[in-house]
Amino acid sequence: MSRLAEAQAFLAELRRDIPLAAFMQLEAVAWDGQALTLKAPLQPNINDKSTAFAGALASLTTVTGWAALMLWAREHLGACHVAVYESEIKYRIPVSEDFSATAILPDAAVLAAVAAQIASKGKARATLAVSIEEAQRAAVSLSASYAIWRLPPESV
Repeated sequence: MSRLAEAQAFLAELRRDIPLAAFMQLEAVAWDGQALTLKAPLQPNINDKSTAFAGALASLTTVTGWAALMLWAREHLGACHVAVYESEIKYRIPVSEDFSATAILPDAAVLAAVAAQIASKGKARATLAVSIEEAQRAAVSLSASYAIWRLPPESV
């Protein structure tokens, strides 16, 4: 299975398990093992100004970072949980069309350290950047830190 097909299957699970993801009509459009892009149509995520609702933008960026780490963890560590514990978001310009968020994982050395810490302590933290562009300009940027921990074998 290609990485993109893996991300699409993961998003199908997400839409099944998290009603907000289904309502937002999230779709995986790119995953190369380092960067994940999730897309959402404007219409179900629109506000009273005919632009994307800030809550939808925040949700998409947060979920994109979470999903990138989940996909990475599944591939490199096995069954893990990931949860955001801190984030900062900046809204720079309105988003007036279908939108997508791209999360970029930390570099290989940082991910190796994360994997080593999970192997030794069962948990680690990772920070990554997620962005949404509008007309090739930065519209929304998120910096978020996520906790990652291995699932106990009996719960897998």
